[in-house]
Amino acid sequence: MTKPKTSDQTLSTLQFTHDKTLVELEHYKLLVESVQDYAIFLLDPQGYIITWNKGAERNKGYKAHEIIGQHFSKFYQQHDIDAKKPERELKLAKQYGRIEDEDWRVRKDGTRFWANVIITALIDETGTLVGFAKVTRDLTERKRQEDELRQANTLLRKQQRELQALNAAKDEFISLASHQLRTPATAVKQLLAMLKEGFYGEIPETHQPIIDKAYASNERQIAIVNSLLQVAQLDAGKVVLRKSLTDMNKMLPDIIEEQKDTLESRRQTITYEGPKDNPHVNVDPKYIRMALENLIDNASKYTYDYGTISVTSTVESGQLSIEIKDSGVGIASDDLATLFGKFKRIPNEFSQKVTGSGLGLYWVQEVVALHGGTIHVISELKKGTTFTVKLPLEKSHA
Repeated sequence: MTKPKTSDQTLSTLQFTHDKTLVELEHYKLLVESVQDYAIFLLDPQGYIITWNKGAERNKGYKAHEIIGQHFSKFYQQHDIDAKKPERELKLAKQYGRIEDEDWRVRKDGTRFWANVIITALIDETGTLVGFAKVTRDLTERKRQEDELRQANTLLRKQQRELQALNAAKDEFISLASHQLRTPATAVKQLLAMLKEGFYGEIPETHQPIIDKAYASNERQIAIVNSLLQVAQLDAGKVVLRKSLTDMNKMLPDIIEEQKDTLESRRQTITYEGPKDNPHVNVDPKYIRMALENLIDNASKYTYDYGTISVTSTVESGQLSIEIKDSGVGIASDDLATLFGKFKRIPNEFSQKVTGSGLGLYWVQEVVALHGGTIHVISELKKGTTFTVKLPLEKSHA
């Protein structure tokens, strides 16, 4: 009796499905076995190795015939084995379906590698545990980079703390030293002034130049001490601004007039040009005046005899822009980046004869910033320097 046609078709379909499944399994097996970046292998329910791929051989150092049938705890450090970590991981994988871990593992040659491990429980259709799939990736290089970065961050934080402590100690020293220096320097100035004025009798003509030099030297010392005090106050946050609406078209010509004798002694020419509408800025006139005096004095100090200095103020984009331009020695491009640093003095042909603490420009920048302004500089060697201070205008003048 012949079989129904439908039965032949069913068998044919089942055979085709079976063959297709075998092909897919073979392809999957080939894929798993050829992967080299991951160790992929199967364990039986007790943790004994039953398959091995090229990635496992590469990462762990064992050939398939050396490791199949061995317990997977061979890859763990002895203290982990003693603590029954391998068994605990299988138990957790069975309980939760999978676990993931990162820790040190051991190769055949005894060397350690940092591994990312995923263990997945394999459950059949009846709910029976048939084994585990284990995927391991060697992350030793990533671990090394992370450790190096962590160590670098730790070192950086330590250096930052040391730097903060050093800055605090330095600021305290500057404050204490400057206060201690200021008192005797002021007393010496008073005594020298009294000598010059003849309070202690007439001074021989031959002694007068010596007293004048001593007086000038003492004035320079007081100026340096005052600079130290000003910076110490700034760094300690003790500068309190007392702002008021200030007419810069009046202040700038006043500053220039005060420095006229010094400029004339150097045979230098200075000009001022400002806007016609007398722009007002809300500033502390004392501190802004000192900052601008510093910049104009610097322009004079570093300008050749018979040189020129121009001071210009303009209104633009809601700001008052004050430009101080000289025809002096100029600043090298490499020095511009550190120009506003503490105790920074730029080496040039005037460095020896121009005294200073190297704090003036740092102080100026900080004072301008306290007012919500900015300061910029452009310069060219032998051709001069231009400092531009920008201060926010009152809205009615913006």
